[in-house]
Amino acid sequence: MELSSNESRARGASTLNRETVIQAVSRVSRKGIGAIDDGASLASLGISSSLGLSLLRSNLEAVCKRPLQVLDAKLRVMDLIQLATGEREPTAQNGGNGAAIRHDISVRAPTPAESLTAGPIQSMQIGLGLDIQDIDAMPLTSDFRSHPFYHDHFVATEIATALLRPDPRVHLCGIFCAKEAAKKSHEALLNERMTAFTVHHDAASKPHLGMTERLNGQAHFRFIVSISHTERFAAAACMTFWS
Repeated sequence: MELSSNESRARGASTLNRETVIQAVSRVSRKGIGAIDDGASLASLGISSSLGLSLLRSNLEAVCKRPLQVLDAKLRVMDLIQLATGEREPTAQNGGNGAAIRHDISVRAPTPAESLTAGPIQSMQIGLGLDIQDIDAMPLTSDFRSHPFYHDHFVATEIATALLRPDPRVHLCGIFCAKEAAKKSHEALLNERMTAFTVHHDAASKPHLGMTERLNGQAHFRFIVSISHTERFAAAACMTFWS
């Protein structure tokens, strides 16, 4: 379902065209190329979850080596082709500004002083986000650090921590849900890339979510996040406070 690391490097210099876009859609949707109609929406092809859409974007970015905007499940295949090949201008979302794909982003973890007890919240507004994902949809790989999807969605510390767990995919799927829940909690965060956020666990295994200084800006976002999972699904809820 996902490009292998070797395949991505071999095709890194390639540019996207209709064939490579259709192949990526086929890979993620698990439908035959002949079953993919240009007029079909991504949702109608079974690509509607935030994880599925992220997998598709990661596949395409691995080939073109440039960031693409956040994909919408309502997007038609023909629109995706035009967007990915540059025939159509990206909408005003993060990722369409020509910035380079993330390699090293300075992300700070939240400190105890940034907890909700660190200051008054009477004048703050509150948002709520919720996300649930199928763990089996997370790509299988023997190298989480270099795999395109994991490299594009998780920072180095998150991957390093996951590798200490019995099943890294379960741990990373929970982190993915936490980040997606945070994005859903405020419209200004919705189109940000996953590496703009970071999740770490304290000594009591309680998750904490932080964000880049650029995003925090003047809103002074604060987060309370909860992550849970079964054998098949991971889920997370995030309460976001901002001034």
